[in-house]
Amino acid sequence: MKTSVKKCLCIEIFLGLVSIINFMFPKLFDHELHILFLLAALGAIFILFGIDIKRDANDRKIMKNILIYLLVYYLVIYLFGLYIGFAKTIYSFTFTNFTKNIMPTFVTIVLMEFIRHELISKSNKNKLVLVTSCILFIIFEMSKNFPAYNFGVKDEIYKYVGLIIIASITKNIFMTIMHSRTDVYPAIMYRTIVEELIYVCVIFPNIGPYLESIALIILPVLLSIMVMATTKNQILNKPKDKRKGNKLYFVVVVILLILVGLNSGFFKYQIMVIGSNSMLPYMEKGDVVLIDKLNEDARSSLNEGDILAFKYDNKVITHRITKKVIKNEKAYYTTKGDNNNQEDNTVIAEASVVGKVLTRFKYLGLPSVWLNELFN
Repeated sequence: MKTSVKKCLCIEIFLGLVSIINFMFPKLFDHELHILFLLAALGAIFILFGIDIKRDANDRKIMKNILIYLLVYYLVIYLFGLYIGFAKTIYSFTFTNFTKNIMPTFVTIVLMEFIRHELISKSNKNKLVLVTSCILFIIFEMSKNFPAYNFGVKDEIYKYVGLIIIASITKNIFMTIMHSRTDVYPAIMYRTIVEELIYVCVIFPNIGPYLESIALIILPVLLSIMVMATTKNQILNKPKDKRKGNKLYFVVVVILLILVGLNSGFFKYQIMVIGSNSMLPYMEKGDVVLIDKLNEDARSSLNEGDILAFKYDNKVITHRITKKVIKNEKAYYTTKGDNNNQEDNTVIAEASVVGKVLTRFKYLGLPSVWLNELFN
């Protein structure tokens, strides 16, 4: 192993220890103390290697493409906000916001990306350093955001997994790809726009943590494809047929968008994961069901024997209709799980009806069930 690679790994070990300490003593980093550790790591790089940043020939083209992608991305997000509504952020244009949020975030971004770039370039793009630096910065961001979440609340756990862990994985893979292909400035520009926007925008589309995490996954994937297509210095294996590769990426993105739409209920049809065995043997925990969402006029058209999807206690339940009663031209349904001994205590009014279960797909939702049980 080359001496330069060993030196890079030593710096990574230092940052890894900082992340572990942050997990163990989260209050230690309450006052942006992680910036000092990042400065120490960058100082060590300067002493061991020196810092020599040169503009890459692809910088301008990549930065231009990133700006175009981000413009389209936020245009779509804000247009989407016209449909689902907007939420006012807790931040405002004040000196306190600048000193406590905007400036520390920007300094952290600059330090992280300079360190990442120097580790990758000084190791001559060594594969071990590429992988370990990516993992290192994922762990670092997980530890840095760890104190902000209350893990005694289930929803907070889901937010941490989606908005921090999963989003951090895709972002840092993208950052690693970008640093292996170009200079440090495109990475700083991308992260500054994406991570600082929340502090300077008064309103933001109320898309919720689930859709936000999906968006933060899709965007780096698309940009990674763009960077690899723009640069000639290929680190990863290039597909033999570029047209087939582009078609594959397009198909994957379309499938992801369709799944997000179905799971979020934006289409006429919605998919949902079954979380109990109350409807055995027809469907069991971990199955995915396809629901035909019914409008107000169609909610009274269901009959005995149909499997009804209805809202109860902030949940969507799928049980079979055992009795239908019409009162004042409104339908009321009595339901029962096939595997339950008694009918449900609550009579379902039309207003609580989501739709009718059309079919089920076995076992497709098991990963979601396992994740839910892991944090309960």
